[in-house]
Amino acid sequence: MSSKIKALDVSVVNKIAAGEIIISPVNALKEMMENSIDANATMIDILVKEGGIKVLQITDNGSGISKADLPILCERFTTSKLQKFEDLSQIQTYGFRGEALASISHVARVTVTTKVKEDKCAWRVSYAEGKMLESPKPVAGKDGTIILVEDLFFNIPSRLRALKSQNDEYSKILDVVGRYSIHSKSIGFSCKKFGDSNYSLAVKPSYSVQDRIRTVFSNSVASNIISLHIDKIEELNLECVDGRVCNLNFISKKSISPIFFINNRLVTCDPLRRALNSVYSNYLPKGNRPFIYLGILIDPASVDVNVHPTKREVRFLSQDEIVEKIANQLHAELSTIDTSRTFKASSISTSQSGSLLLSGSNIGNEEKRKALRQAQVVENSYPTTNNQLAGVKRQENKLVRTDSSQAKITSFLSSSQQFNFNESSMKRQVNQPEAKTNSHQLQDREEESLAENEQLHDSSSNSDNKLKELRWKKQKLDTDSTPNIDSEKYTPPVSKNGYMTVPKERVNVNLTSIKKMREKVDDSIHRELTEIFANLNYVGVIDEERRLAAIQHDLKLFLVDYGSVCYELFYQIGLTDFANFGKINLQSVDVSDDIVLYKLLSEFEELSDDVSKEKVIGKIWDMSSMLNEYYSIELVNDSPDGNLKYVKLKTLPLLLKGYIPSMAKLPFFMYRLGREVSWEDEQECLDGILKEIALLYVPDMVPKVDASKVSLSESEKAQLIDKKENISSLLENILFPCIKRRFLAPRHILKDVVEIANLPGLYKVFERC
Repeated sequence: MSSKIKALDVSVVNKIAAGEIIISPVNALKEMMENSIDANATMIDILVKEGGIKVLQITDNGSGISKADLPILCERFTTSKLQKFEDLSQIQTYGFRGEALASISHVARVTVTTKVKEDKCAWRVSYAEGKMLESPKPVAGKDGTIILVEDLFFNIPSRLRALKSQNDEYSKILDVVGRYSIHSKSIGFSCKKFGDSNYSLAVKPSYSVQDRIRTVFSNSVASNIISLHIDKIEELNLECVDGRVCNLNFISKKSISPIFFINNRLVTCDPLRRALNSVYSNYLPKGNRPFIYLGILIDPASVDVNVHPTKREVRFLSQDEIVEKIANQLHAELSTIDTSRTFKASSISTSQSGSLLLSGSNIGNEEKRKALRQAQVVENSYPTTNNQLAGVKRQENKLVRTDSSQAKITSFLSSSQQFNFNESSMKRQVNQPEAKTNSHQLQDREEESLAENEQLHDSSSNSDNKLKELRWKKQKLDTDSTPNIDSEKYTPPVSKNGYMTVPKERVNVNLTSIKKMREKVDDSIHRELTEIFANLNYVGVIDEERRLAAIQHDLKLFLVDYGSVCYELFYQIGLTDFANFGKINLQSVDVSDDIVLYKLLSEFEELSDDVSKEKVIGKIWDMSSMLNEYYSIELVNDSPDGNLKYVKLKTLPLLLKGYIPSMAKLPFFMYRLGREVSWEDEQECLDGILKEIALLYVPDMVPKVDASKVSLSESEKAQLIDKKENISSLLENILFPCIKRRFLAPRHILKDVVEIANLPGLYKVFERC
C-alpha cells in the first residue's frame, strides 16, 4: 500500500533549503561578505576559528541594519533589494532572495551586532532557526554590522563529516576573500585565524589592482600581468570588460583558477575559461598555467542570476559571441607583445666539466678554480647548433643553480651571511696548497691579521684616501676582530654589548708551546669538511636542546652539532688571538654586583668547607698576572690582608665581537679553572685554560618545554620563547658567519656532521614515484 502524501514540517523544509545554499563555511562567508559590500562598506574584517566551523565572524563599517528590521532579519524571503520578480532584470546588488542569513541561522548559531549612523548605540541580538531569540540589547559599537556565526552544522552531523580538514576549509576562505579583494576596488579586506597575531591576508582600501594581486598571490604574478580591456558593444549588450592577464614571461606550474566577475558577482564560466586557456596554449610553454582576472559588465536585463542556489553560475544572452570577442581580444594583446618575449638562455653541462667540478679530493684548489672557469665558458657559449645540443645529455640532478633571476636559499638569510668575503676565502684556499704538507694555517692567519693591523696603523700617513677608506671598511666588516678594553688605562662609556674598542698594539707570541698547539690543530684538519663549512649556507636551528642546526653545501643538506663545532671554533680563535684578547667588563653586561669567586664556588657541594674553596681560589689567584696578560681574565682583591674570600672577577676575554657568553656558566668555568687545569706543565696549562674558555663560549642548551602547559606562567613562556629567538639570531647572524670564514674542521668532528639529504638521491626517489 502506498504511503500518503504529507506536507513536510517547516523546520525540515528550512533545513533542506539551507543545505542547498550553505554547503560549507566558505559559502556562508561569501553570502555575508556580499551583504557587507551591498551595505557600502569600505573595510571588511574576517575572523576564523577551526576552518570557520567553530567561529566565523565578519565585521564591516557599512550602513548597518535598522533596529526595526532586526525581528525579520533571519526570516526566509525577507530582503531590501527586491520588490517584485521583474526587478531581477535590473538587479545591481549581490543579494536579492533573502535566504542567506535565514539559511545560516538554521544550521548555526547567529549573533548580530549592528548600528546605523542615526542611532546612539549599537544593538545585539541572537537568532536560531530564523527567529529572533530575544529583544535587541543596546551595546557599545561603531557604525556597521558584526555577524558572528558559531557551531556551523551543529544540527547536521552528516554535512559536518563531509567537510574537509580545518586547514583546507581555511584555504578556501582565503581564496574567496582574495578574489573579492582583487575585484572590489576601494574596499579593504583582512582575514586571520582566531588567536593569531598576524593577518593571513590584509588588503588596504587604497591599493591598486596590481597591488591587490601582489598581496593575494605573489610578486611574480603581479610583475608579469597586462591589462585586457574591451569597450561597450551595444549589439551584444556588453557594457565593458576590464581585467588583468599574465604576459608571456609568466612562469607557473601551479594552476590558478580564473577569476571571473560578471556584473560584480564571482562566478564560474567554463566556456570562457576553456576559450582563454586555448588562446594561452598557443603562447605559453607546455605545462605553464596562466593567470586570468576579468571583470565583465553586461546589461542586467541580459543576465539571469537566479540559476544556482549558491549563485555560483549565471546565464547571459549572446554568451558565445561575448566569449569569442574576449578570446580574440586576448589573442590580439598577446600577439603584440610576442615580439618582445624574454627567453632564458640554456646552459650546457658537459661530462668533462662536470667531472672536474665534482671530483673533490683528488685535485687542488687552483685546478678547481680553472675547471670552474672552463665550465662557465662552456655554459656561456650560446651560439651552438641543434646538432651540438642533441649530443649533450643534461644531468639535472647534478646541476647547481646558476640563473641569477631565480630565488636562491641565501635570499632568505640576513645580509651578514650573504656577504662574501672573497679576499679572506681566497687566502684560506691559497694557504692550503697540495704540495705543502705542513701548512700551519693558524700561524698564517695570525700573521695575516698582524700584517693587516700594522697596515691599518700605517694608513694614517698614507696619502691614498681610497686605500684608507677600503682598509677602514674592512676593519668594520671583520666581525671577528677582538677590540681590547683595559679599564685601568682607558674608561670610555660602555657600549650596549659591554665593550668599547681602544687602541692597542698586537703582541706577537713566540711561545713554543703555543706553536706546538697550533701545529697539532693544523695536522688534524679535514680538508673536505673544512671546505663544506667555508661554503655553507645556514638553514636554521633544528633542536635547541640537543644543539642541532641544518646547513646546505652544494647539492647536500647536513645536520650539524653546533655545540661541538662552536667549541672547536672558539678554541681555534683562542690559539689565533692568544695574548691579544679584548676584555669584557662584567659590570656592564647586566651584572650589578661584584663577582666574588668565593660566592661562585659555594654552589658546589664538594667545596662545602672554606679550606677547599680557598685552595681552588688560591691556585687561580697565584696565576692572576698570567691570566690577565695572556687571557684578559682580570682578578682583583680589595682585602688589605690578602684574604682570598674577597677575590673578585673583573673581566673576561672577548673572543668574538657581538657575542658575550652566558653568565650562568661562570661558577662552572671558575670551578674547572681551579680543579681541572694542570698548572704544573706549561703547554698543558695554556691548552687547558683555552679549552675552558672555549667551553664557556659554547651556546647554552635550551630545554624542551611544552609551552601549552597550564603550569607555566606567562613570564616563563615569554622567557622560553626569548631564549629560542636569541639562540636562533646568534647562530644566524654571528656564529655561523664566523664559522664560514674562520673554522678549520678537525677530523674528530666528522661524527658531529651528518648528511641528511642530497639532490641526486632525491631525484632517484622521485624517479621511482
